[in-house]
Amino acid sequence: MVESRRRRAWAYGTFRRVWLATVLFSLGNWTERIVVGFFVLNQSGSVFLTAATFAARQAPGVFAAPIAGAVVDRWPRSRVLAITAIYKTAVLIGLAMVASSDNPAMWAVFVLTALGGIGQSFEIPATQGLVTDSVPRNVRMNAVAVQSVGARGIGAVGGLMSGLVIDELGVSFALSIGAAAFVTGALATLLVRVSPATASMEHPVKVGFHMFGRAYQDLLLLLSIPSVRVLLIAAVLVEMFGFAFGALLPSVSVNVLGTAGTGLGGLNMMASFGSLAGVIALSLLGDYPRKERLLVLVTLTYGSFLVMFASSSLFPLSMILIAGVGTSAGAFDAMQWTLLQSKAPEHMRGRVIGGWVFAIGFGWLGHLGLGGLGELVGVQWALGGAGALVLVTGIVLWRSSHRFAADSELAKTV
Repeated sequence: MVESRRRRAWAYGTFRRVWLATVLFSLGNWTERIVVGFFVLNQSGSVFLTAATFAARQAPGVFAAPIAGAVVDRWPRSRVLAITAIYKTAVLIGLAMVASSDNPAMWAVFVLTALGGIGQSFEIPATQGLVTDSVPRNVRMNAVAVQSVGARGIGAVGGLMSGLVIDELGVSFALSIGAAAFVTGALATLLVRVSPATASMEHPVKVGFHMFGRAYQDLLLLLSIPSVRVLLIAAVLVEMFGFAFGALLPSVSVNVLGTAGTGLGGLNMMASFGSLAGVIALSLLGDYPRKERLLVLVTLTYGSFLVMFASSSLFPLSMILIAGVGTSAGAFDAMQWTLLQSKAPEHMRGRVIGGWVFAIGFGWLGHLGLGGLGELVGVQWALGGAGALVLVTGIVLWRSSHRFAADSELAKTV
């Protein structure tokens, strides 16, 4: 019985502290994402500009993520995470000030959203590095899944809460709640202490301009591992065509389903509950041996649910289908984080997650493309086409799955 408990992440006190801090960060992130999208749609009436806020958040990852991964592997991850939380608090306060002005400037919203995206480039690899540092290697899949359970669960609450707060108290107040979540998360991060025996960090070095070149060299080195290359390509494609659904949810809520902030909050809540269900299922699987096949199945399911959601114009049915989309999305991310960290060398786990953030940074192309297509042919057709492309990605991933078995020895030599 004791041995069984030790195979679960929750048995480790350090992991529990990491979990608390990262769940608070997730609340801040979900609040910012939902509120900014609704605010821009309400101010501009443009599907394209609403989607562009998601693009502005992701695009900086193309430049910042490799640097972030290098920093996370060379500096205490809890310190990086705390600094990032304070930085993102300032961004949300700035957004709240812009939203409360009599004549809000859209350019300021986009600039601040992009600055928040830079912070996210540091937050994700630091979070995943701490999660896997806090438990033994054979517990990592469970740890990633359990952390995702908390993040997705608070996302469900935050999604509904944000919609209600927008309708009752306004955009600025909702953004202030997100800022408070980041401040509290920064304080919780100070309680995290990772034992040197479980940390895989290199000796800290001075951060300077020389790290830019080194960071991209490290990324190319990681791409020489076949399975890492396949995983990152899949991340780019699914982010562009699958995860872009979030950029169109405000438009679906208002233009297709005829609901306002509360309806948007409900859709985000159900997507988050679905994500929660997906990562709970992964956590129950433990150290499941056939992770690659599971990722293929998740990708195919993702595309199928997205196509069905796109075809619905009934709010109750859409609530059910978006939960299925969320289930697949949550499981896809968790499987990617688990597989990438298992395929990369121990001392490069932060950098491989930085590579993942770099890969999904190209998702802004999908957000802008779907936003433009949504204005031309309608958001339902745009989402349906995106779902079909995710299905194609799943098929290609299945055809490439043989590469996963060929690199275990190669990864050790990188």
